[in-house]
Parts: sequence; structure tokens; C-alpha cells
Amino acid sequence: MAEPEAKKQKTEESKEPTAPPELEGNAKPSSSKPLKPDVGFETSDCTLNVIPSLGGRVLMPLTDGGMQYLIGGARANLGIKKGRYVYEVKVVESHNPSEGPQRSFRSPVSRNLVRVGFSLQGSPLLLGETDDGVYFDSDGFYVAEQKRENVSQRFTRDSTVAVVLNLDASSPNAHTVSLFRDGVRISQPQKLPEKLKGKTLFPHLSFKNMTVHVNFGPPLVPLPFTCSSVAEVPTADGEAAVAPPKDGKYEVIFPVAVPDEGTFDWLDDFLEKNPKYVELSDRAIIKWAEKSGITHQEANTWKHCLDKPDPQFRIPLLDDFSARRVIQAVAPTQPRHYVVMEVKSNLVKEERAQLLKRFTEGYFKTVAQVVMGEPPQDFKAKVHQALLQEKQEKATIDWKRRKMEKEQERLVRKRQRELEEAKKRAEEEAKKKLEELERERAAAEAEAAAAAEAEARAAAGESTEAPKEGEEAKDVKMEPADAEEPKAEVKDEKSEVKEEKPEVKDEPMEPKEVKEEEPEPEEPCPVAELTEEDKAKWFLKKPVGDLSTWTLGGYFAKFSIPEKDEGFGDVRYAWSAETAAKEYLANFIRKNKITTKMEELQPGEWFKGKVGDWHKLLEEWRNKQREFQMRPAEGQMEQEEAEAPKEEEPKPEGAAPEGEEAPKEGEEKKEEAPKEEAKGKKGFDKGKKGDKGFGKVDKGKGKSYGFGY
Repeated sequence: MAEPEAKKQKTEESKEPTAPPELEGNAKPSSSKPLKPDVGFETSDCTLNVIPSLGGRVLMPLTDGGMQYLIGGARANLGIKKGRYVYEVKVVESHNPSEGPQRSFRSPVSRNLVRVGFSLQGSPLLLGETDDGVYFDSDGFYVAEQKRENVSQRFTRDSTVAVVLNLDASSPNAHTVSLFRDGVRISQPQKLPEKLKGKTLFPHLSFKNMTVHVNFGPPLVPLPFTCSSVAEVPTADGEAAVAPPKDGKYEVIFPVAVPDEGTFDWLDDFLEKNPKYVELSDRAIIKWAEKSGITHQEANTWKHCLDKPDPQFRIPLLDDFSARRVIQAVAPTQPRHYVVMEVKSNLVKEERAQLLKRFTEGYFKTVAQVVMGEPPQDFKAKVHQALLQEKQEKATIDWKRRKMEKEQERLVRKRQRELEEAKKRAEEEAKKKLEELERERAAAEAEAAAAAEAEARAAAGESTEAPKEGEEAKDVKMEPADAEEPKAEVKDEKSEVKEEKPEVKDEPMEPKEVKEEEPEPEEPCPVAELTEEDKAKWFLKKPVGDLSTWTLGGYFAKFSIPEKDEGFGDVRYAWSAETAAKEYLANFIRKNKITTKMEELQPGEWFKGKVGDWHKLLEEWRNKQREFQMRPAEGQMEQEEAEAPKEEEPKPEGAAPEGEEAPKEGEEKKEEAPKEEAKGKKGFDKGKKGDKGFGKVDKGKGKSYGFGY
């Protein structure tokens, strides 16, 4: 039994996959002079959270104030366009910074990561943001053309990884990139995208919460073959990065623009044409966090605007923009080109002065870029193109909706026709079945009548058999003709119906075909066109404004165009000239004084004096009103006494009341009892009750009241 087990083990070992043979050969020693022996990382080619040290050989990250969530990137100052070269990366330190209080959300991206690869000059400093680069990451993935594949093994702290770029056309692994860990291949050669072939590729790496050592010299760990290092790239095989400014001055641009009039559109266009400039703004921090894998909710709060957005990352150190404080402290120490994008602060003189104080180093040149007035034609063309695209998308959506509605209506009509035809067929079949049942019933009745007639004849003694030959027929009882004829008719009708019965049953039922509705001519997709009103527009209207309503109302009266004596090295006018730009801003302020609520409006001395005089006069009027209200109370008794009726003197008997003549002698006074009774019946009366009611006598005043009905 031992031999079969040994054979089985050898067979299993032979089935294990074996690594393909190494196709890379040893490099020939080169006698050419290196293009740039001091290969490293320039400050302008690193993100703001990366601090190069030890001559650019060690890269350290910033991990305070929310910076631990942002990925850093650095690109070398030497590129490779031919040959085969290698550089090494070693993780020196792995950081685990505090995430702040009330941590409630975890990013899908790893806390610690490293990406090593190559990219084109001028591409974004974060590897993977565009398809201008390729890289291996510490999780074992290879990313090219923004496609992620698991093709290698992981590498961690204290591991030395080597990245080999092979651009030698004569090599079997031409136009590939490979990864080695501690001198052992952990990834087979991966093809470069067609877009990168024939281009100069620069060593590039991105990392988060890691301190890395980058070696461009002779390999620290030997590879299975000899390979030249990046520091040995000759002039024929390499290309140096863009040199720093000749005068050593880096520009810090402060855009000054009217809110909601192409402010950020101009900035995006400027950064696209000048990729060396770094934007300093809250918007840039949010974009950086998104590229680092941090997602956030759509902000819809009252304070949300493009100048000071409300990201809602659900991460305290990012939501309160603690990273802004770190960036404001680090940016002035790193010589590079900046664009300080503060819409409101760049328009207010006092706040501009505070921003200028940060960039007082001699290698900075501050520039105020005034972007006001009528934009140039190329800017208008982009605005009109965006308007046309927006209208076309809207028209296409409406067209698709109409097309879907018509299709649904057609299907509904078709279904209704099918139901109507099915209903008709069912009614016809039911009618035929009813007729057939009627025929069967009539036949049954005829048979029953014939049987009854035969029984009646049999009961009468009549023979139902036909008479034989030579025999005379027996006398048949004669009945009236009127009684015989109907029976014969009924019998004949029933026999006729009976004969038609097979014909009805044999008749096939052919279902009627539903007539298809003739298709309507399909409506073509509409082509959007700009109206004269659209062509007259200079700026795009965005769903979120540059400034919040409260900020605009509180500060627009303080807006001004910067002057050179404020401390700017230069004041430039991108669109309109100085005079036209100042007039444009003045018109904007006058317009907003009419249409915008001024939150911080304070009254002047003249207004305060007039208000004081008014309050004094108002108090005098109020005192007079109180005096007037007190007077009627003092003379009320006198007025009541004057208005009270005087007591009447007793009149002699027989005297007539006032307004009536005394009765003459011999005449008696007319009785007025009926009149009194009528009063008592109708309602209240004095001194007498009604027929039905109640009365009250006031003994003190000698008055009586009554109610009757």
C-alpha cells in the first residue's frame, strides 16, 4: 500500500500550479550620465498633507484635524520614456490617529493604505482619480483605466516593495509594470493601457496614515535580475519635470467676482488651463474627501452655499472643517501656486487684509484677479453650450415620457379591443347554445306528443300496424279536421327542426381575428435650440448660490474692488477694465439695496435724534390724553344731575296733561281701557299686566312694568 500512496502524493504535487519562468533579463551597465541623480519630490508635486523630508526620500503625512481621512499623493520630479527601471518603497511607520468624539460613521476605505505606480505629468496628485496612471495597492489590487483587479499579494509595514517599469520594446515584457516584495515577484507583468504607451511616466505614490521611505537609487533588496534604478535614467531615456519659476516667485491669486455671476465657472476653467495651481477653499476640501472615499449627504440646510458648503459627512472632524485650520497653517510654508477662493472675504476689504497676512513670505506674489463685467466670447460660448445641453436633456426626457405614454395608451386600446371581441364571441356562443337547447327541447316535446298520441290510439283500440294485403282497413274514428290539422303542423315543424339539428352541430366556430390598430407615425426626438433670451444670458443659474441669503444681505454694502495699496503685488482685470468693473459693482450694490434685506443695517445719528424728538412728542400727547380722560370722571355727577328729570308739581283734579286740552264742561273723558288692554297684550306696559304675562311694580319710583302675550 505504500507505493500507491507515494505515487498519489507525487501526482498531487505535479498538479500544483508552478510560477511561470522569469522573462526579465539582466540589464547592461550604462555609461551614460544620469539626467537627474537627485531624484525626489518637489513640494509643488505633493498634496498639502504630505511633508517631504530627508532630501525628499521620506514622505510624512499630516494626521491632525481631520487630515487623517484624506489620502496624500506625491509624484517624482523625473519621468521615464524608454528602457527598464525600478524604484522601491518601504513603509516605515503606520499611524492610528484619533477619530474625534462621537464617531458614528466609518469610511469604506482602509484607514492605512499605500499605492505605488506611475502617472503622466500634470495628472491629479491622487492616483486613481483619472485614467492617466496605473498603480498597485497594499490590498493586492492593480488599477488601470479605473478598473480594479486582484492580481498580486498584499504588502504591509516593514516590507520593501519594488515597482519595475519596462518600456524596452525588445523585451518580452515590453510596456508592462511588475511588483516585487522583498525581492520576490508577487505580481506577473501587467500591461499598460494604450493611452499611456509612448508617453513619459513619472513614479507616483499615494498613501494614508503611513510614513514611507522612497528609494530611487540602487535597490535595497536585490531582485532576481539586475535592473537600473530611476536615479540612473540617462537623458535619452528620461525627462525632468517642469522647473520652478525663474524668479522663484509663486503666485497666490485672490479672485474677486460678483456672487452668482460665473464665479466658480471661471475658477474651474482657470484650473483646467493651469493645473499647477492649488485651490484653497472649503469646496476643495469636500472634493478631496470624496476622492478619498468619504461620502456625504446632499446638503439642504439654510447655511449651505458654494462659498461655505455644509457637507454633512457625519464625521465631526470633517463636518466642522477642522482640516481648514491645518491647511491654512501649512499652505504658507509650502512654496507653490495657490488660488484662494473666498467669494465673500475677497470682496470685503478688512477680510482681504487678513488673508494677505498669511502669504508674506518672499517667494509669494499676491495677485487680485478681478472677474467682473461682461465675460469674453469663449466664456459665453461655454455658458450657451451648457444651456443648450440642459434644454436638450429636458426635451429628450419629455419626449421619452410622451413616447411611453402613447405606447401605454396603445396597449390599453388593444386590450380593450381584445376584451370586446372576446365578449362578442362569448355572446354568440351563448346564443347558439341557447338555440340548440331550444331545438332539443322542441324535439323532446314533439317526441313526447307523438308518444302520447300513440298511447291514446292504443287505448282507443286502434291498431298501429299497417293493414295487410286483401284486408280492408278498419273503420277509423273520424275526428274534426280542426283538431287534426294543428297536430300535423306541430309534428311537421318538429320534424323539420329535428332535421336541421345536425347541420347546426356540424357548423365550425371560427374565432374572429382582432384587427390591429394602424401604428401612428413615431414622433422624432426634438432638437433643442436657444432662444434670443437664452443667447442674451452670460451666466448659468445654479441650484445653490455662491453666498447664503443671510451672508449676502449682511455684507453686500461692504463689497469693494481691491487696490494695489492694500498690499497686493498686482491687480488684474480678467473681463472688464477697471472703470467698467467698478461701475458694474456699484450697480450691483444699488440693485441689492432695493431687493435684498440688509441684515446689519444700523441707524445714523440724524435718525437717532429724530427718533428721540418723536418719542418726546409722543409722551406729551399721551399725557394730554390721560388728562382728558380724567375730566369726565370729575364732572359726571353734575352732568347726571343736569340730565335728571325734575319732579312734577301736583296738578289739580281734572287738569289735562301736557299737550292735551282740558275737557269742556258737560263732556266726559273718553275711556281708554281698550287701548291699555291692547298694550298689555302686545308687550311691556306700565302699571298693568297683560292678559297672559307678568308685571312688576317699582314702589320706590311709582312705576310698573308688565309683559303680556
